[in-house]
Amino acid sequence: MYYTVQTLMGLGKNVSQIARELKMDRKTARKIINKVKSGNIEPPFIERKSILDNHKDFLLDCLQNKLSAQLMYQKLFEEKGVSVSYSTVKRYVAKLRGPDFPYMPVITPPGQEAQVDFGYAGYFEKDGKRIKLWAFCMTLSSSRYAYYELVRDQSVPTFIQCHINAFEFFGGVPKTVSIDNLKSAVLKASFYDPSIQKEYAAFLSYYSCEPITCRPRTKTDKGKVESGIKYVKNNF
Repeated sequence: MYYTVQTLMGLGKNVSQIARELKMDRKTARKIINKVKSGNIEPPFIERKSILDNHKDFLLDCLQNKLSAQLMYQKLFEEKGVSVSYSTVKRYVAKLRGPDFPYMPVITPPGQEAQVDFGYAGYFEKDGKRIKLWAFCMTLSSSRYAYYELVRDQSVPTFIQCHINAFEFFGGVPKTVSIDNLKSAVLKASFYDPSIQKEYAAFLSYYSCEPITCRPRTKTDKGKVESGIKYVKNNF
């Protein structure tokens, strides 16, 4: 309305003509004209309501319990009967979380990189003893397509066999594998000059694949696979 009045003023229309043309009271027209002349044009801010506003407290409780957006999406459907897209839930949850530290998104072409990591996955009982389980995850950086496997240790043979199983699952091998500073892969952690475990290095060389180590305490270097580990730990 403000810009419409400004346009009519530019055409030489007076207060009465503008009020008559826009079917408004002359006082209202004059009020808008005075604001246009003063340069104080501020279109009103209209906050869009979300279908999830009615479930805000439920989602805040989920956040407090450190549930992922994927799990919140499932719980909304199963427990509340809310039928919305995952992207809608993800955007809403991101607003509830608030701003995080800034980072530059890493865009990777298809076939270029896979990210690898282990995550603790609980334990099971065998012969009266507790045996730890670990979740191996390999995530393709471009598509986020992931392979998961539960194992009982993080030894070099297990680590290599998990890679072979993942390559067979994907039907191919990426050009590089981004690894955390795991003992089964890295003997000396260094972003610029790491020392790679020799069996693992030979294994990757056989597949014409190169290892890339992540910087310590820099979660964005392997954020895609860390998200996969978090998904398994929270949702499995």
